[in-house]
Amino acid sequence: MAPFNSTRNADHVHRNRLATPAEGLIRHAADVDSQVTTNYTDTHGASVVGFAFTHLLGYRLLPRLKNIGASRLYRPADGATYPGLEPVLTRAINWELITQQYDQMIKYARALQLGTAEAEQILRRFSSKGPKHPTLAAIEELGRAVRTRP
Repeated sequence: MAPFNSTRNADHVHRNRLATPAEGLIRHAADVDSQVTTNYTDTHGASVVGFAFTHLLGYRLLPRLKNIGASRLYRPADGATYPGLEPVLTRAINWELITQQYDQMIKYARALQLGTAEAEQILRRFSSKGPKHPTLAAIEELGRAVRTRP
């Protein structure tokens, strides 16, 4: 027999892993003497959403990737070629989607920064059955771009 509310608990843990790096940075940066500019995390904190939110908040996410060989990188534009990296490169980043949703992404990042919303609340807003919310798709796309950059 499955544990009580196992699906809900699994969703909670999954959403928490997605934005925990951003919330941790915000809490530590609240200290006036804080000089935090980067966040080191394990593989679980290295989600594309985590990359996007830390970038939007002005930090750099530096994960220790357990499965680095399985990671996929994204091209900055269609037709961009990088000899030696072709086996790990996939499609181009959808910059238009990021541009269209930029104001919304900033709104959610600022809400995190001000403490008027928690990461889990923001991500819960996007998790529903059916098509993916365009702002979540843009956050994920921005995270892919940030994760791929040198």
